[in-house]
Amino acid sequence: MKHGLVWEDSVDDAHLDLRFEVLREGLPRGTEHYPGIDEDSRTKFLCVYDNGKLVGCSTLQTDEREGCKFRIRGMAVSPEYRNKGIGSSIVKELQDYAFGRGSGIWCNARIRAVPMYKRCGFIEVSEIFEIEGIGLHYDMEWK
Repeated sequence: MKHGLVWEDSVDDAHLDLRFEVLREGLPRGTEHYPGIDEDSRTKFLCVYDNGKLVGCSTLQTDEREGCKFRIRGMAVSPEYRNKGIGSSIVKELQDYAFGRGSGIWCNARIRAVPMYKRCGFIEVSEIFEIEGIGLHYDMEWK
């Protein structure tokens, strides 16, 4: 399923609202903002819209490590739009962007997102770990 993928240079209130709703359950408002990352001119944002409504978002941060110049942050899909290929379409577009710049991508993937990242060719490169207040994750890479 192809959706309206849109590259943006900054985050707006709708983007922060979606991050907060999906990624910061039980945490205070404001934790959905990534200080120093959201404002970095190198950071790119890829969003998905359905009839003008933001239904998916991601942040592609420049955060280099071996083989990877980029890191996915703030990947969120509205609950009512899950399991429709939106997350995969975002990740594949991010992979195209990174590949075009000779790079891989890394991320800290929540347990529930690991199968989607694996379908997109990512592999786990860590043991399972917990991010306090957020939950269990794996460090994953695609090269």
